[in-house]
Amino acid sequence: MSVYVIAWIVVAAAFVVAEALTTQLIGIWFAVGAVVALLFELIGAPGWLQFLAFAVSAAILLALTRPLVRRFISSRAVPTNADRAIGEIASVLADIRDGETGQVKVNGQVWSAIHLGIGVIRAGERVTVREIRGVKLVVEPIKEGVK
Repeated sequence: MSVYVIAWIVVAAAFVVAEALTTQLIGIWFAVGAVVALLFELIGAPGWLQFLAFAVSAAILLALTRPLVRRFISSRAVPTNADRAIGEIASVLADIRDGETGQVKVNGQVWSAIHLGIGVIRAGERVTVREIRGVKLVVEPIKEGVK
């Protein structure tokens, strides 16, 4: 067995191990490139051509398949519409006291809400949703003159 055969097997194995330790799906394409280079060695191609076959095949596989793989990996995230509430006007259903939780209705949904200011926001008042913290909306009273 030639030195190049052993070298390409070691390179392929190293990239397989690196891929197993990460979730980036990059190393696998270089492992396949090493196998392509190994095939070039077995048909008697010179070392420079083996390396070129390794680099070109890995680059092509990476360029062609990486976007597809990323799309499938990214689809695991479950999108929600909760962020749509940010910036919306909500109606207070239950008083919101500083340091305590009240209730608001925004976009037809009832949420627990807190405000970071001082004082009480009374039921019936309108507030603006500023952010979401866990399962609670952070709201602030609407300033006078704002509709």
